[in-house]
Amino acid sequence: MNIKYIRNKVLTTPPRIFIRKVYFVLRRKIKHIFKKRKDFIFTTYSRKNTTVNQYISINKLDIKIDKRAEFISKMYLNHKFDLLGSGWVENSYNSEAFGLENYKYSQNIKFDIQNIVNNSNIAESKKIYSLVDSDYIPIDWQKDFKSGFRWSEKEWYLNQRNSQIGVDIKVPWEIGRLQHLPQLAIFAKSSDDKEIFIKEFRNQVLDFIALNPPRFGVQWTCTMDVGIRSANMLLAYDIFTQIDSNYILDSEFKKIFSKSVYEHGIHIVNNLEYGENLTSNHYLSDIVGLLFVSSYLECNDEINLWLAFSIQEVISEMQKQFYKDGGNFEASTSYHRLSSELMVYATALILGLSKEKIKVLKGYSVKVWNIQPKLKSIQEQEYKIEGNNIILPQWYIDRLYKAGKFTFDITKPTNEIAQIGDNDSGRFVIFSPNGELLTTKEAKDKYKNLNNYKSDNEYFWDENILNHQTLLGAIGGLYQDNIFYTYFTLEKKIIESLANNRKLEVDSTTIDIQKDISFAFNDLKYRSEKVFNIPLLDNVEFIAYKESGVYIFKSSRLYLIVSAGTNGQKGNGGHAHNDKLSFELNIDGKDIVVDAGTYLYTPLPDKRNLFRSTKVHNTLIVKDEEQSEWMSGIYGLFSMKNQSKCYLLDYADNFIDVAIEFRGIKQRRKFMIENDKIVIKNYSSKKFDEHYNDFKLYSNGYGKRI
Repeated sequence: MNIKYIRNKVLTTPPRIFIRKVYFVLRRKIKHIFKKRKDFIFTTYSRKNTTVNQYISINKLDIKIDKRAEFISKMYLNHKFDLLGSGWVENSYNSEAFGLENYKYSQNIKFDIQNIVNNSNIAESKKIYSLVDSDYIPIDWQKDFKSGFRWSEKEWYLNQRNSQIGVDIKVPWEIGRLQHLPQLAIFAKSSDDKEIFIKEFRNQVLDFIALNPPRFGVQWTCTMDVGIRSANMLLAYDIFTQIDSNYILDSEFKKIFSKSVYEHGIHIVNNLEYGENLTSNHYLSDIVGLLFVSSYLECNDEINLWLAFSIQEVISEMQKQFYKDGGNFEASTSYHRLSSELMVYATALILGLSKEKIKVLKGYSVKVWNIQPKLKSIQEQEYKIEGNNIILPQWYIDRLYKAGKFTFDITKPTNEIAQIGDNDSGRFVIFSPNGELLTTKEAKDKYKNLNNYKSDNEYFWDENILNHQTLLGAIGGLYQDNIFYTYFTLEKKIIESLANNRKLEVDSTTIDIQKDISFAFNDLKYRSEKVFNIPLLDNVEFIAYKESGVYIFKSSRLYLIVSAGTNGQKGNGGHAHNDKLSFELNIDGKDIVVDAGTYLYTPLPDKRNLFRSTKVHNTLIVKDEEQSEWMSGIYGLFSMKNQSKCYLLDYADNFIDVAIEFRGIKQRRKFMIENDKIVIKNYSSKKFDEHYNDFKLYSNGYGKRI
């Protein structure tokens, strides 16, 4: 591990927490030594039998099988996926990779369970795979099918990391989330040929379980993905079992499936991405996944504890990860969507828990809980139980509502959100197709990342990662408010079904916006002015999210959003960009100035750092200076030094005055909305350049370059 990284952690972590962290890390490493040895001797598959409940009523769920759904379902049935900028490509053991920016690996292997699964699991793996249809073509769950690099099913899950150039571990993780399965289930419900979808679901699930024994291979490395996969498996299963009139999903399949869900729960509990000083969207995904597992599996003493713990931690993380104004603490509008999706689906499930689940929450014992963090007794919990319902704290209900309103307010007239911070295209659950159907030629002309793309398909479904209307639709399943009305009614119906039609009432949404008093920005030597002409500009609404550091001006013709927040994650800056005092501008529904986006993380570190640098954002640039610096190397890719501070100096309905200070440099920008123009006045203590991005460098989703 990088010495600078360790030193930085020591210096930035409180001593008490650091000592505790060292203790738990050492204890975990010793435990892993013994666990790994045992796993190579004995099978890691569970022998525990359990059953899976249902929560979704499918009667009101519907989606028309139009041209979009026909194309997407055809792709999934042929094991073709468009993930993280890959284009619609087949993922199999002999499929060809197109490469990532000329980085290409040839690591295909012959599909043979005897040779690719570790010895302790071969027998059980073969037994499971024997239930797969003979004409089914297996998916390679270990491959980055963009670069062609492959991980190993034989390798223990904690020994899977790598940092090879052009290789992206997120690709197999993304397909391993199985987020296409709920979509297949929805398409199947409206199809005249349901059997082909049900058989595909059965085969893919058996394929995954057989070729990914617990704690082996890349699919168990990141607990976040295990949690997301758990929920997607269960939601798809819930729908498929209700339309399976011919019992294709027989008792033998259900037994294997329920065991796998239990194995996912065991893995999450033993590999929580928890830090006493900092938790993030990873930990939130862990506990929401555990909530789905413990809600769907039948009650027993162990699973009852998982349920109590996951509800406790969902509430706790709402307070930690969402500001009072509703914005998410990751300093990213795209991660706000991911975390909000996690919260709204978790909340719906909590509200709709069965009577049996509510009953066990009244009588669990904390004495046998030995996992960090501590499980509180029912008397210590923030929620209450009245009759057969959980009553969530009012602050939680208000904050979730505000998280939805935040998404509504950052949405441009294009129905796309403004990009602030990282965008890794992360989702929790995907149901409705949300994008446009292009021809393959149009797609190749649009995206630079498809330069080497080859396809026999006439069409190309282009998912719009920046359109967050499905999130608004989902939140509309919990709240009666017109701002959550969208044309995505499916998500609303699913949330209503999970929540057993319970609705939440908001108490207060008022947030007091205080100005920062500072005289340090009054006499800055270097100045400039930028003007955007737009006639007849009136009825402008000013919206402020000070905790989140986001300020918005909206009218029938104008959308202007300004970023002036923190690095997020309590200063860690894992998903922040140097975009302070930057902005996006849309006039008459047309984007004029845009944020560059993110593009990639670890495969190309230089590109990662370019897209989060000061110089690509629409802000003031002092030569070779970053607003916040980061460490070199791979350990610096997901953190920033907490070196910048923003101020809200003044505001009114037609202007905002914001400032930043970093390492002795002071800068200020005043955005003024006048009758026929937008004026930006710039001030700096050092000589500066201005940057305005009109799509010169632009990524609208992870791995995608326009």
